[in-house]
Amino acid sequence: MLNLNIWNVAFTVINLLVLYLFMKRFLIGPVRRILDERKQMIEHDLDEAKNRETEARQMKEQYQASIGNADEEASKIIEEARNRAAAEYEKVLAQARADAARKLEEADRTIALEREKAMNDLKAGVAGLAMTAAAKLISEQSAPDGDRNLYNRFLAESGEGND
Repeated sequence: MLNLNIWNVAFTVINLLVLYLFMKRFLIGPVRRILDERKQMIEHDLDEAKNRETEARQMKEQYQASIGNADEEASKIIEEARNRAAAEYEKVLAQARADAARKLEEADRTIALEREKAMNDLKAGVAGLAMTAAAKLISEQSAPDGDRNLYNRFLAESGEGND
């Protein structure tokens, strides 16, 4: 049967209180401290993650802004290069036209000088032939056959000089 003794109940209550105090002191207290530390560590990690996320967003915005600026700069550089190339093209083209015009003028002058020289040479040759013909005409007698012979010789000599 079950006996209920007051001393047994009192010792059991005392034992339970002592056990509760030991557990609170050595088990529940440290466990609670560890849980609080972990909670603080988790909150700290969450705050740090939020800060990193904010920094990442800022860096992303800066990156996108720099990409936009890079695109604008690339467009400006390309446009400047095109303008410089067009200016250089025009400069080279103008210089080539000036060189061509100068060479044409020089060629025209050379042709004119050559033509004048050829005309002078031709005049000198014709004058020389005329002088020779006149000298032969004067030296030979004036006969109808002599004139014909003189004329034929003149034509023959003139033809040989031109060939």
